[in-house]
Amino acid sequence: MKLKITLISLLTLFSFYALQAQCSDAQFEEQNGIAVVETESGNLATGWIRETAASPFTGSSYIAWRGSNYFNSPGNGVINYTVKINNPGTYRFIWRSKVGIGSDPTEHNDSWLKIEANNFFAQRGTSIKYPIGSGKTPEVNGSGGGGWFKVFLASTTSWTWTTLTSDFDGHSIYATFNSAGVYTVRISGRSNGHLIDRFVMFKESQYSIDQAKNLSLAQTTCGTGTPPPPPPPPPPGENNPPTVSITNPANGANFDTGSNVAVTLNSSDPDGDITKHEIFVNGNKVDTDGASYSPHTIQNIQEGSYTILAKVTDASGATAESSVSITVGNGGSTPPPPPPPSDGNNPPTVSITSPSDGQNFSAGSTVTVGVSANDSDGTVTKHQVFVNNVLVDTDGINFTPHYIPNISEGSYAIKVTVTDNAGATASTTVNITVGSGGSTPPPPPPPPSDGNNAPTVSITSPNDGQNFNTGSTVKVDVSADDTDGSVTKYQIYVNNTLVDTDGSNFTPHYISNIANGNYVIRATVTDDKGATASATVNISVGSDNPPPPPPPPPSDSDISLTLVNASTDFNIGPLTNGTNVSSGSNINVRADVANSNVKSVYFKLSGATSRNQTENVSPYALFGDISGNYASGTFNGGSHTLTVEAYSGLNRSGTLLETLVVSFTVASDGKTVIAYPNPVKEGDVTIKLPEEINGDAGYAIISPSGTEVERGIINTNSLIDGKTLQIDSSTMKNDGVYYLVIQANYDVFTVPIIKQ
Repeated sequence: MKLKITLISLLTLFSFYALQAQCSDAQFEEQNGIAVVETESGNLATGWIRETAASPFTGSSYIAWRGSNYFNSPGNGVINYTVKINNPGTYRFIWRSKVGIGSDPTEHNDSWLKIEANNFFAQRGTSIKYPIGSGKTPEVNGSGGGGWFKVFLASTTSWTWTTLTSDFDGHSIYATFNSAGVYTVRISGRSNGHLIDRFVMFKESQYSIDQAKNLSLAQTTCGTGTPPPPPPPPPPGENNPPTVSITNPANGANFDTGSNVAVTLNSSDPDGDITKHEIFVNGNKVDTDGASYSPHTIQNIQEGSYTILAKVTDASGATAESSVSITVGNGGSTPPPPPPPSDGNNPPTVSITSPSDGQNFSAGSTVTVGVSANDSDGTVTKHQVFVNNVLVDTDGINFTPHYIPNISEGSYAIKVTVTDNAGATASTTVNITVGSGGSTPPPPPPPPSDGNNAPTVSITSPNDGQNFNTGSTVKVDVSADDTDGSVTKYQIYVNNTLVDTDGSNFTPHYISNIANGNYVIRATVTDDKGATASATVNISVGSDNPPPPPPPPPSDSDISLTLVNASTDFNIGPLTNGTNVSSGSNINVRADVANSNVKSVYFKLSGATSRNQTENVSPYALFGDISGNYASGTFNGGSHTLTVEAYSGLNRSGTLLETLVVSFTVASDGKTVIAYPNPVKEGDVTIKLPEEINGDAGYAIISPSGTEVERGIINTNSLIDGKTLQIDSSTMKNDGVYYLVIQANYDVFTVPIIKQ
């Protein structure tokens, strides 16, 4: 008996020393697939302070970076946390942090992070990015170096678990450990005033994001404490497969061409966990998520039929599938936003801070719509403002107040809807009155039908070629006008990504904490008849980034447009800027493209007549069928703008090779002037005037350089042969496009004549 007791004692002592040896190099420990670390438990470096003022927090305190800003130089004020990994694999990293200075969620909101793992990376869906300086590509957007991630929160100044990297393209953070051992998590100071409470590393195959965020989880100090329990095992017997259903879009739904279609799911596993979500479109895999699914969006969807299939896999390898079929084009309407997911995500909250419900304003006042929104377990990614059910403003993460200037008498319902990063939404509404009447104002009168002048726009800030310091805030401001209507929509693009949409009232867009690099900023405005205009500036950030040269103006050297009689295939003449078309019916426009690499041509007609058309077969015709034949088309009387784009691939795919924009008018009363032959090499050009013209008519010929080469008076009553006259083309001495301008009575006609 004595020998047995001694042996047991020795075994106990040996186990104790073995445990001590296991944890001699680690402060913390992963247990059952999760590691929980209170940041104040580390050995703080200079610049980090333990504080308790910003409650609620976990543990005894939190840490705050009170050192200098190190926006471009990670590795200052490094705290090392050693974590023993017992179960190799891939872990997601999240931390609970807060803005500690001011009320701007884009400032004092980030720190540097580096995990000494076998693979340290960021992922969003199928997109994977690596730290700058890690030797792996593609790298994240923004600043960095030496294998450090800049890790930031978004959209709130409160405590949040939002843990993202890569500017304007937020990715979650992961680390892969190939074998058991001790690894180091390093935190370095970046933005003064960033607060960090705790961080968690967990296997998504074992824990949901909500389980990992549970503040009641104890810190997993190495060799002590009670480890968190593992997820419950499946019941004995055969594994029950998971289930999945597509909640959006609905089966059979139809969408407008160019819409964004969000794919949302309901999925569950009755006896375990779902470990993988996959989305397929027409048999092609387009998105893969792990245990947590974030809605996949099909952007700018093109006309056609689509089958969307969702597939989920559980921890035992069992799968389930669900599919829907949708169509795009032929008058479909965009569906309402998807319902919030039911996978445990907490929806966002929103309140309208101004105006107050029931408030009355004087007619002609400017009403400011202010909003306060928050998401307790994620990020608010979209803000929308509706006035009497009309969408008037859309912002992304950062909301700028919406203004209703010169408001008319009546009653108004102002609704604000916000959407979080998981697709959940929240809305709130206030009702206001303007003036003493309180009646709903009548709808605006319909736009006139006698033509439309396109709007104009310029970017007033920043300046083209301007350079900014890394971390600056860049203000984007525009000036726009519409001479015969109103501008109804403003859109701001940064490097071809839409970042801001406003209605008729534009509020400046701010790019906060801008990262090193080159940027192309484009502003596009739309008027009340659908005509658009754009302006672009190029800027650079950082001293080592000269701005890129502005893109060359669209070239029309490889595209020419011809007016064609659709019924007889007769060439009426060229279509160039300023052309007057005599008849609005049975006329087509043919695009002749000299570039042999062109496989498709896209037409966008706006103004008095609107139409979008993509042609894959030559002759490329605005009103064409799938075989390339002409079809009968009708132009409404008035002004038109035709944009023609030539692409290297079918169905407007591949590279945009050529662009041509032409403005022309169609006579609503049949009056027009025709010139032939046109083009002309030598000899006379015959001009046919409308029969209705009588008396004297003035004319002038304008050269391609804009100078006048001839001027005179025509007595139209003396003309014979159906009001025709001849002009000697020898006055047009150089090749190019000349313009014949004729004024008769109150009518003005401009006819382009091509001299070759």
